[in-house]
Order: sequence, then C-alpha cells, then structure tokens
Amino acid sequence: MNRIGLFLAIAFVALVQPSLAADPRPPQIVVSFLNEPAPIVQDGSTKLVYEMVLTNFVNSRYVIDSIEARAGDTDATFDAATLSSMMQRFDQRGREPPSGDPRTLEDGRSAVVFFMLDLGRAKAPSTIAHRLTVTDDKGEAHVIEPAPLAVAEESPIVVAPPLRGTWIAGDSVNNGKDAAHRRAILVIDGRAWIAQRYAIDWVQVQTVDGKVTTWKGPEDKNASYFCYDQPIFSVADGTVVDASDGMAENVPHSGAHAEPITFDNAGGNHVVVEIAPHRYAFYAHMRPGTVQVKVGETVHVGDLIGRVGNTGSSEEPHLHFHIDDEPSFLAGQGVPFAFTKGLASGPVEADVASPEAVTFGAIGPQKPFVDDYPAENALVTFP
Repeated sequence: MNRIGLFLAIAFVALVQPSLAADPRPPQIVVSFLNEPAPIVQDGSTKLVYEMVLTNFVNSRYVIDSIEARAGDTDATFDAATLSSMMQRFDQRGREPPSGDPRTLEDGRSAVVFFMLDLGRAKAPSTIAHRLTVTDDKGEAHVIEPAPLAVAEESPIVVAPPLRGTWIAGDSVNNGKDAAHRRAILVIDGRAWIAQRYAIDWVQVQTVDGKVTTWKGPEDKNASYFCYDQPIFSVADGTVVDASDGMAENVPHSGAHAEPITFDNAGGNHVVVEIAPHRYAFYAHMRPGTVQVKVGETVHVGDLIGRVGNTGSSEEPHLHFHIDDEPSFLAGQGVPFAFTKGLASGPVEADVASPEAVTFGAIGPQKPFVDDYPAENALVTFP
C-alpha cells in the first residue's frame, strides 16, 4: 500500500471509530415518520402532532424503554408506562388485537408511536430531535438518535364554522389510546395516510334524566338525535371537487350499516371543497337528499352544503369534518386548521369512539376563542 492509500485508510478508521466505539452492536431498528408535522393551536396551546414508525429488521427482540423528544425549549421524556399507551404494533391493529406490550418488537415487527407535544405558548421549532433507549434480547441497553424531524413552517388554515349553535367537538385531536381519528392509519397506493388526524365528529347534547346525551326518544331512530337534520355550511370560499348523495341512512347503534362500507363510500353522502392549494374541506355522513352542491360549483363562506345525517361509516347522526391535502376522504394527510371565533370549554371526558350510545363527563365553563382548534370533546358554541 502506498503512502496515500495508507493515509486514506487511517483517516477512514478515524472517522468511523467513534461511531463503532459508541455502540459495537447498534439496534437494527429503522426509525421513520409518516409525515412532516405542522403546528396546531389547540385550546390556546401550540402542539405538534406526528407519528414515528419503528421497524425491527432482524431476528432478535427489542424493547423500547423510553423516548425523549426535544422541540425548541420543550424537552419531553416518555417512559415505559407512557409509551405503552402511545404505541401500537402493526399486528395489534384491528378489532381483536393480540395481547402484549406494544413496546416489544419481536423479529420483523413494526410499531407506530403517536406523539403530541405541547409547546404551550412557544413558537414551533424548525426540527424535533429524538433519543430512544432500547434493550435487546441479551439485556443490553442501547441508544438510537435518528436524524431530526423537520417541522413545516406554516400556520393552520383558519376557516369559518361549519355549523351554528352549540356542539360537542367529538374526538377532536388527542393522544388517547382509543382516539379513533388520530389512529386511523390507512394504506392506499402503497402509502400510509392519516387523513383524519385532525377530524372532528360534531354532535349536539342535552341533559336527559340527569345524563348528558346525544338523543332522546327511541334510540334506533335518527330523528331522536338532537343534531339530526341540522344545516351544514361552507367554511370557506372554494370549488366543489367531489359530492355524493343518495346513500341510505343507518339505524343508530345497530352494529350494522345500510350498505357495505368500502374506502369509496365510508364518508356516506358527502361534499369535498378545495379551499386553497392542497387544502380540501370534507363534510361527511349527510342525510340523503340534502346535498345542495354539485362538482364544479363555486361555494362561498356560509353557503348551505347539506344537512346532518347518519350515512356511510357512522353509528349515529353527526357531522364528520376535516381538512387534508388530497381530494380523498381517506388517502391524504390531515392538516391543522382553526375556527375563526366562538366559545369553547376545555376538554371533556367522553367515549365517543364507542359503537354504543355516547356518554359524557362534566363540562366546564366556556370561554371566547379566536383562531383556535377545540380541545378534546370540548363544548363549542358558534355564532
């Protein structure tokens, strides 16, 4: 070997040696992310909502012990107990998932970690750094520090309310283990999407026999539900890019649907409006015969879109509303949005993901808001 070759070899060893010395047997776990997050302002606090995917590439077992996320001045550490509720292995998705701690990645297994960082009043940083502590099947501890995750430099799109009066913002974005919208990962054309990341199921409630509920009268009649047939309004100026009507209504809480549910009809009778480049407003589950617009038409803020119903993948009357970056109900990435103004409570406990009748906990006082997204299951009043 000549002197130049020897010098290059020594230089190469010098460059790689620190990495090798740091961990001679690094975990064979690939870390990726579903989407670049953008900040959302929820109940006055700036939050970052995103998903990390972990894949074990070898015939060994790893356990995720903790994950630290650093976003600007916010430094959050999630321990084992917290991660168990934040993580979901891919084999545990479905109606009857197998048991086991989702932190354990057997050979070839993958899992997703659902993050929701609360930055308070701070501005969102340009990147998020992560540090994972992992134990292998020999009991040895390891650290993984993936490349920082970029944060989109954009503000939530601000829209007018789709409804009038007082409503519950059902399953608005949260990081609960049973958050139906938040965890609705669907794979279409080879890509994983969460179009419903920031979706809200709007229902109305009253106190009946001492309980806050969404209906009074026969439970199996759509007309018994307080929000049924309420008008739905356009949240912004835009162009209708998709509209569907004529799908039959479901019988509430029957455990069945009027028509077999597919990716194409999950939204039931619905309208999609392009309100900005790569921003599509979705209004779903409308009452048959009430859709007021057609594809190609221009709509303006406050125009009547349709009326609340119970069609498609729906258990009781409600308006499902979200905004994503593709003209598809399911094949897109949900993006942050905010409503112009109104009154809203803080978070409310509720089992809105249950196929049975929804029940609610105590509802606190409402306060005025401007350009904000409601807290989990908040009571919201729109002018």
